[in-house]
Amino acid sequence: MSVPNDIVKAKTCCFTGHRGRDLPFGGDRNSVGMKNLISVLYLKIEEAEKDGFDTFISGMADGVDMICAEIVYDLMQQGHGIRLICAVPYPGQSREIKNLRDRYLYGLLTGSCPTLFVSGSYSKDCYKERNQFMVDSSSRIIAVLKNKEKGSGTIQTINMAKRAGIDCRIVRLDDNPLFYIGS
Repeated sequence: MSVPNDIVKAKTCCFTGHRGRDLPFGGDRNSVGMKNLISVLYLKIEEAEKDGFDTFISGMADGVDMICAEIVYDLMQQGHGIRLICAVPYPGQSREIKNLRDRYLYGLLTGSCPTLFVSGSYSKDCYKERNQFMVDSSSRIIAVLKNKEKGSGTIQTINMAKRAGIDCRIVRLDDNPLFYIGS
């Protein structure tokens, strides 16, 4: 997929991170730890905006992607001069989102923000292609990383970004006890 003409790489930031099940407290947004993580992501996104980034790309997966997309959308509603682009790996991705709140949010965001389908249908490589599109279109990445025994799309995307020389702002879950404070 080629980069749309109106995306300026120098002013574009993308997101990567783990699914909700791998986030503190299984991604329960009511837990203190998740509230702390969401606050840190707000600060990282506002910092990017202050640094001149005006376009943010979310891969729209459950977990960090949806949290960051929601933050950008919230800032847009507050009048910030930024925009969200939804980079969807294939048209049926929404069926993967089981949480009703996130499914509603997915529909709201893809219905009101520019949405790009990286692949016309599911394939074993469609997520990797989506991740490569986001890296190729961005000059900064905000990532949420947890040490995992086996590889993940998050690690893959961070490595793509590092090889491309992209500014990586990584929030490390395992190094910060604030994310694991009980609910």
